[in-house]
Amino acid sequence: MKSKMFILLLCAMFSYACTINVNQPNNGVANTTVSPASDVQPTSQSPWSVVVCSSRANSVTLSAGASDAAGEIFATWKQETPQREFQIPAKLQNLSRIYLKASASDKNQVEMCVLYDGKAKKRIEFDDDEDVFVASTDTDELDKCRCAQ
Repeated sequence: MKSKMFILLLCAMFSYACTINVNQPNNGVANTTVSPASDVQPTSQSPWSVVVCSSRANSVTLSAGASDAAGEIFATWKQETPQREFQIPAKLQNLSRIYLKASASDKNQVEMCVLYDGKAKKRIEFDDDEDVFVASTDTDELDKCRCAQ
């Protein structure tokens, strides 16, 4: 009888030790959240970003690189999501000139702006796909990117 009580006591102790409280934060995992465009503030470490101003397309795929041969997909904007602003990949943030390609899921109008340090550098309007080079010193599109002001 004592051995059965001992085994029950051991099981109860192990069961209690392995209990997880789901109401407490998990300190072992980083909490990642996506901020809407209005909450995103550029920093000196991540000056490049892209804002999808408006779109009739269901989704827009964004890729960027140091050149047209080195472009990589970094984000996909979708109609049903509130996020409009996307940071260019970290490995490109130190460049003064980037290559950007945007592709619409269907042939519908898309308007976007490329930002550097929160300032509009290039307005892009297309209905299929578009690729451009944008420099941090570009100034000719400042008044055309109304959604980024």
